[in-house]
Amino acid sequence: MEQAPQRYAVVTGANKGIGIEIINNAGIGGLVIKDNDLVPQVLFQSRELSDDVIEKAGIVQTFELAEECLQINYYGAKRTSEALLPFLQLSESPRIVNVSSSLGKLKCVSNEWAKGILGDAENLTEERVDEVLNEFLKDIKEGCLERKGWPKVLGAYIISKAAMNAYTRIVAKKYPTICINSVCPGYVKTDITANTGILTAEEGAASPVKIALLSNASSGLFYSQNEIAKAKPCSLSVNCSKFIKLRWKILHKVVTGANKGIGLEIVRQLASNGVKVVLTSRDEKRGLHALKTLKDLSGFVLFHQLDVADPASVASLADFIKSKFGKLDILVNNAGVSGVVIKDTDLLPSLILKGEELSDDEIEKARSQTYELAQDCLQINYYGAKRTSESLLSLLQLSDSPRIVNVSSFLGQLKCVLNEWAKGVFKDADNLTEEKIDMVLNEFLEDFKEGRLESKGWPKAISAYVLSKAALNAYTRILAKKFPTFCINSVCPGYVKTDMTSNTGFITVEEGAASPVRNSYEDCLEWGLEDEKFFT
Repeated sequence: MEQAPQRYAVVTGANKGIGIEIINNAGIGGLVIKDNDLVPQVLFQSRELSDDVIEKAGIVQTFELAEECLQINYYGAKRTSEALLPFLQLSESPRIVNVSSSLGKLKCVSNEWAKGILGDAENLTEERVDEVLNEFLKDIKEGCLERKGWPKVLGAYIISKAAMNAYTRIVAKKYPTICINSVCPGYVKTDITANTGILTAEEGAASPVKIALLSNASSGLFYSQNEIAKAKPCSLSVNCSKFIKLRWKILHKVVTGANKGIGLEIVRQLASNGVKVVLTSRDEKRGLHALKTLKDLSGFVLFHQLDVADPASVASLADFIKSKFGKLDILVNNAGVSGVVIKDTDLLPSLILKGEELSDDEIEKARSQTYELAQDCLQINYYGAKRTSESLLSLLQLSDSPRIVNVSSFLGQLKCVLNEWAKGVFKDADNLTEEKIDMVLNEFLEDFKEGRLESKGWPKAISAYVLSKAALNAYTRILAKKFPTFCINSVCPGYVKTDMTSNTGFITVEEGAASPVRNSYEDCLEWGLEDEKFFT
C-alpha cells in the first residue's frame, strides 16, 4: 500500500488557547475590558451598549491598541501568508485557514462606505482594504468613530476580521489552486474572551482543523461553527440561512412553538423550499397572526392550535394531521420556556453563558425562579416534546423518511448537569430509560420544593431549563434506539436573539433556524446524537 505523503503545517499564535490546540490564528482584541463580567455583553451587544455600560465595563480602546490590532489580526496574517505562498505552491493540496470571527461579518461593519467596499467582491483589492483600514485609523485618531458610523466598541477587532475575510476572497481568487477559507471557531473560553466562552479550546480548535483537513473543500468562503459541524460552507457574500432548494416530493412537517422566534423562522425556511408545514402555537390568536406574516407562503403553511402540555390538545393535532395528510414526515419539537423570570437583562448573557460561576447575589439580581416555574418548564420543554412525539409516531411511521428534530440547548449538555448522580443516569446510554429520566426529574423537583438545589449539587442559575434540555437529549437517544428507521436528533441552534434571551443573543433567528432546518432534511446525519456528538 502506497504511503500517503507527509504534510506540514504552520500555526501562528499557537502558544495558548485555540492556537495550541490546532493555521493563521494569531490575534488580539484591540481593547481592554476591566470588568470581565460584562465581556459577554460587550461581545454580543456592542452596537446597543449605552455609554453608562461602556463606562461600567471599563473599556479602554486607544489609537495604539487599534493600530496593533490591525497589524496583528490582518496585516500579520497577510504578511505570513505572502511569505509562505511559494512553499504552499509546492504542495499537492495547499491550504490556508484564516481564523476569523462572527464579528467580522459585513453586518457588523456599521460604516456603510466600508461595508460597500468590503462587500464588493468583483472589485475588491488589497489596496481597497488598505484604504478602509487607513480611514478607520484616521477616524479613531481624530475621535470621530461614532460620528463616522464605525462600531463604537470593538471597532478595531471587527474591522480587522472583516478585512481578513475580504483578503480571504482576494487570495482565493488570485490562487485558484490553493484552498483558502476563513473560519469562526465559535465563542471559546480563551484569554481574549476572559474565559467567558461556551466552548473549550479543544472544541473551538476542531473547526479550523476540520477545514484544514476537509477533502474537496471550496475556496474563498467563510465558515461559521454551525456550518463546519456539517461541513457546509456559506459564501462571504451569501446569507448563511439560505440553502439549496430541495429537490423532493412534497413533505409534511409540524413545528411546535412556531408563532415567533426560531420556530416561526423554521416554518418560513422550510415552506420556502416546498415543504408543507403545520405552524402550531399555544395561543391561537398569536398563531393566526404569525400565519398572516407568511401570507406569501400560504400554499405551504397551515395553522393548528397546540398546547404541548395538554394531552387533549396534542391528540387534536394528531387527528388533524391524519385527516389532512394521512401521514407526517418531519416533527420539530421547538416549543419551550426558560423556567425563570429575568429581572436584569444586562446580566442575562452572564447568567446564560457562565451562570454557575456567578455569586448568589448576582444570580438573584438577574433572575427569579420558583417551583411552579420549574414544574412548567419541565412540562413544556421535556414532557411536551415527549407527548407530541409519542402522539405523532404512528403518522411518522407512514413516511418514507421520518424525522424528529428536538430543539435543545448547549445548556443541556451533560457537563452542565452538576448533580453527579443525575449526570451518571443520563450518561449511561446502554441502560437509559424513560423511567430513569422521570426519576431524575422527580428528584430534582423534590429538592427544588424543599430548597435543597445547591446542597444536592443541582444547577442553580437556570436550573429547570438545564434539566429539561438534558432530559430531552436523553430522550432523543432512547427514541432513536427504539425506532432505528427514524432519524431523530437534538440540535442546539446557538445563542439566538429571541424573546427568551431578551434579544441578547449573538446570532439572528435566521441563522439559529438554519441548524434545525438542515437536520430536518439532510441525508448524511448520524442518529440519536447527544452530548459530545451534539449538533450545534
